[in-house]
Amino acid sequence: MASVLAMVLPWLLNRLGRDPAFGSGPLATVIQDLVSITVYLLTAMLIVG
Repeated sequence: MASVLAMVLPWLLNRLGRDPAFGSGPLATVIQDLVSITVYLLTAMLIVG
């Protein structure tokens, strides 16, 4: 999932006329962290109850 996001985000920003370097660094890291936390919490909810 992280690999797909790291590939798509700079491409999407480039298509929108923004600097793709911004998407390949800090923004991608923040979004990947949020996705990881969400998956972790959903998995924990499924295991617990």
